[in-house]
Amino acid sequence: MTATTRPLPLLQGLLLTLLCLLAAACQSVAPAPQGLTSAQIEGLRLEGFQDSAEGLEFTASDRLLFGSDEAALAAGARDAVARIGHLLATLDIPRIRIDGHTDNTGSAAHNLSLSQRRADAVAAALIEAGVPATRVHTRGLGSTLPVAANDTPGGRQQNRRVVIVVLSD
Repeated sequence: MTATTRPLPLLQGLLLTLLCLLAAACQSVAPAPQGLTSAQIEGLRLEGFQDSAEGLEFTASDRLLFGSDEAALAAGARDAVARIGHLLATLDIPRIRIDGHTDNTGSAAHNLSLSQRRADAVAAALIEAGVPATRVHTRGLGSTLPVAANDTPGGRQQNRRVVIVVLSD
């Protein structure tokens, strides 16, 4: 091995390290939701809330789904919402929005009304669990934001849902 070939592995190692550091610096990290304490954020994430553009969302759709053309919470969903409500009340979460959704069966007007009734049902359960009513806002979005294709029964089932959003400032 000559003196001129020894630095090549060293330069390759340095170049590889530099490239790894640059790649790591390019990755984006979701900013922490503003207006919430680290304890609030941690508690919400432990329950299954995930970062979103507006704060933190609970989208565990397997627990907050509705039957076709139904707005009443099933027993399992009611238990999940009660647990979330107790958490939101305990953590003193200031701003909560409930978004109701539907599949695409039925008219647009019917779906808007149905999605609002779904959001209202979840809001009522949160309030019953101890969340102050002044902190809970609802909106019905109809079938405008599907999470799955509406061309199968399974896809339509996934779209009949509510999303609980903890809003950041």
